[in-house]
Amino acid sequence: MSSHAGNELDVATEPGRIWRRVAALAVFAGLAVLAVWTLPGIEEVRDRFRAAEPGWMVAAAVCSLLSMFGFVRALWAAFERLLPWRRAVILGFAEQAANVLLPVGGVGGPALGALVMRRAGVPAWFADERHAVLFLSTSFVGFVALFAAGVLLAVGVLPGDVSLAAALIPAVVSALILAGATAFALSETPPASVRGRFRSALWKVRVFVHNGARATVELLRHGDRLLIAGAVTYYAADVAALACSFQAFGGGAPPLGVFVLAYTLGHAGALLPTPGGIGGTEGGLIGMFVAFGTPLSLATAAVLGYRVFQLGLPAILGGICLLRVRHYLASDFSPDAVAAHFATVERAGRA
Repeated sequence: MSSHAGNELDVATEPGRIWRRVAALAVFAGLAVLAVWTLPGIEEVRDRFRAAEPGWMVAAAVCSLLSMFGFVRALWAAFERLLPWRRAVILGFAEQAANVLLPVGGVGGPALGALVMRRAGVPAWFADERHAVLFLSTSFVGFVALFAAGVLLAVGVLPGDVSLAAALIPAVVSALILAGATAFALSETPPASVRGRFRSALWKVRVFVHNGARATVELLRHGDRLLIAGAVTYYAADVAALACSFQAFGGGAPPLGVFVLAYTLGHAGALLPTPGGIGGTEGGLIGMFVAFGTPLSLATAAVLGYRVFQLGLPAILGGICLLRVRHYLASDFSPDAVAAHFATVERAGRA
């Protein structure tokens, strides 16, 4: 690993920076609480918070933690179980903390993970490719769920008072994205373009995405089946956490198919480049649930309660792991053993 990458890792995991970002997240959360308890016109939301059922909030926290472990399981499978499970937990939690604490639209975790793996002796091409696999496989589950929910609502298998267009448009878009991504993955490597710096950079991005998509398809078809289990758990447990939050604040959540549509579409707000997608995620989720017929006070209380755990657990548990991640492989791998393993992987992958 280059000294430049090593310096980037040292800066990203420097304790002072981590705690400053945790403090900034706490400030954001405090402002949200202040707004809920002081702004006029949202008395119903305050009433729902006062009447929240603690048991369902505990269930929401457990589901959020289970979702975090689903991410770790997918990461472990994407890297062919090279990491001991305990070390995979540290790295997976640290990556999820980076996604929450860094205002880069969800790419902070993969970038940090790739740097850590390079420091451990993993070739850069493999570290980058398998983090692309991790991102694509977890995203794949969301698109499949959106397609399935839309189709099943449209044909009447799942109950839900939504229009045919509201059910089918997300399903069709998801199907086109999945089909396009699969076709791109199975196509030939994009031809090289070295005419100009911009074209050369664009070609490198296309090759990176192509190799990651192809590796994702191959692993989903022939690799560790628990990659799928981890990705599904990561998505489904997070959906369950939000459902538990709805129950905590009075129930009345939409039927399953509508719930999946609102959840998945609403999470597009997480692309907003703020720490943890704060603002965009809440607005997207509340807006989608209200659009599908949920009362505003219920949607607001449920989403805010859910976000306490979706942001808080990775920030706290993952923040602790970030403090350790620079040294987490030191006692488990020798540089020679890692180099020998990946020399075999590289020869097999490029044969």
